[in-house]
Amino acid sequence: MNVVRLSAILLVGSTLPALGQIHYTPSVQRYRLHSTVERSQEQNGQKTSGVITNEQQVTVALKAPGSKGTLTDKDTLHFDVTLDSVNMSSNLAVQLPDVQVMQGTKVSGVMLPSGKVLSFGSDTKATDGVDRESIVASMAHFLLTLPATAGAGAKWTDTATTNFSKDGNTLKTSTITMSQVLGDTAIAGQKAWRVHRTSTLIISGTQAQANQQITMDGSGTGEAMYYIGTNGVYLGSTSTQSMKETVKAAGIVIPVVQTATSTVTIIK
Repeated sequence: MNVVRLSAILLVGSTLPALGQIHYTPSVQRYRLHSTVERSQEQNGQKTSGVITNEQQVTVALKAPGSKGTLTDKDTLHFDVTLDSVNMSSNLAVQLPDVQVMQGTKVSGVMLPSGKVLSFGSDTKATDGVDRESIVASMAHFLLTLPATAGAGAKWTDTATTNFSKDGNTLKTSTITMSQVLGDTAIAGQKAWRVHRTSTLIISGTQAQANQQITMDGSGTGEAMYYIGTNGVYLGSTSTQSMKETVKAAGIVIPVVQTATSTVTIIK
């Protein structure tokens, strides 16, 4: 029995509001996302391991209200995030969801210049064995959300709890993330802010598989670096997350170790 928990890995100008603040500005950019999940588990003295790889390209378009040239914290931006291409592969003996049915999906909404999403929507529906709702939500939150007054040396903490339930499967996550603006750097000649993030994660859930009820508990840590140009353009990010899980099925306890890495790069 090979127990695998799959999640969508997706896991996306005007003048800045005030000197020193980090805000997004109107632009149209394309990005490439490369992510891997390395997973190993041991059962009955047998150790198995494998990698799930996800490749995506997205286009992110931000538009200012009307013809306004200078944005403030209270203004809004209209955003469109389009999934131009997607491909998922693995050397694990598991059936992967057909995520290619999501290719061409567009998610539109309204956000603040800080990246806080106020509303979003898509005509995509949750069918074909793909968790479309989670993918759409990930696309809508492609850009890092910042405090409205984020600038040099700023620090903040975010706490998030999610509860997912579908087709007899449940998943609860609790994440605490600490962020800090470390200063500026240069990405491909563009001056950019560096936003460093560390997180702790606790997960628990159940999964119905082959007429069995599987339970899972785990914890992990993560680290990421985001780069946002001083011109208000998201330039990319790198992140790593390590998890240790305990899976119980049919009286068998299976220890699982999982490491996820993700890189987002801007396409020039």
